[in-house]
Amino acid sequence: MRSRLGKRIRENVEAYLYLLPAFVVLGVFTFYPVVRAFQISLYRWPVIGAKTFVGFGNYLKLIGDRAFWMALRNTSYYVLGSVPITLALAILVAVLLNSRIRGRVIARVAFFIPYITPMVAATVVWRWIYDRDYGLLNYLLELLEKALGRVGLEVNLGPVDWLNRPELAIPILIIIGVWQYVGYQAIILLAGLQNIDRQYYDAAKVDGANAWHLFRHITVPLLTPQIFFLLIISIIGAFQLFTQVFILFVGNPGPRDSAMTIVFYIYEKAFREFYMGMASAAAYVLFGIIFLLTLIQFRLSRRWVFYGG
Repeated sequence: MRSRLGKRIRENVEAYLYLLPAFVVLGVFTFYPVVRAFQISLYRWPVIGAKTFVGFGNYLKLIGDRAFWMALRNTSYYVLGSVPITLALAILVAVLLNSRIRGRVIARVAFFIPYITPMVAATVVWRWIYDRDYGLLNYLLELLEKALGRVGLEVNLGPVDWLNRPELAIPILIIIGVWQYVGYQAIILLAGLQNIDRQYYDAAKVDGANAWHLFRHITVPLLTPQIFFLLIISIIGAFQLFTQVFILFVGNPGPRDSAMTIVFYIYEKAFREFYMGMASAAAYVLFGIIFLLTLIQFRLSRRWVFYGG
């Protein structure tokens, strides 16, 4: 009995020793910064100077800060625009890539390349595409304008100053986000499609179901686990939008702060204005929003996510 107990203890000790490096890394680079950030959020800390304990004063300041509410509005606009469009297109692309078409292996790689392309490099390319004087988009508009002129249609299509128009800032970011993530989501959904038993489709066809019925009543319900997973991670990722804004608008939050996101707001408070307490408070508010939305999605998933089959 003692030998068995001693063996079990030794096995547990060995297991925890193997896990110790991971625990150390998580503790130093994840758990400690999270706890420390909450502690800092309770102080007025201008970095250069002494800290002053203000309790939840920084959180109350956020409520009255117009810039924070603008950042929250812009971020919500981006999330509501990019997440459903990306997911809908990913479902269509996945169905297309799962069909018997020529070159589908090449097509799968082509759709996945934007996701593995470094975000900074991709955003720099998009900045050149949207450039007013040398951008590809304005060049194509010029060609279209000339083509329409040849057939007697005089239309003024440009040039458009894409990156200096506030109303276009978030739509441009949505386009970049959709381009970058639709391939990744399509690959995840494609894996789900390939796990659906063909017998479901064969039985439905015998009953007279057409392509739309197959898609609506078989494909989509059996893809709901993958759709739910992508919905969770895409919303979390969309709320953390920063790099594309920083690169596209050269370190600024867009014309008249039209592309100010919550993470960009945190960056400005922490590393430009040096209000570490306000930045930490905003970071925790962002954490709370993401956490709450995730809980709501898990709660609602019981009604529409189907794990059978």
